[in-house]
Amino acid sequence: MVIYDSDFGAYMCEMCMLHYESEELAKKCEAWDRLHDSCNLAIASRSIEAISRKESLKE
Repeated sequence: MVIYDSDFGAYMCEMCMLHYESEELAKKCEAWDRLHDSCNLAIASRSIEAISRKESLKE
């Protein structure tokens, strides 16, 4: 079940613990994770963690 992580200020996939700005993306992530028992890189790359990592590598 997707939850809103108020400490992080975003929606979190309970399967992989990645955070997303939209509930829709978090639901897509969780649905994929449950069905395939793995992460989808196209979805995970849109997570807040992935975006933050990309930005930190640019510096």
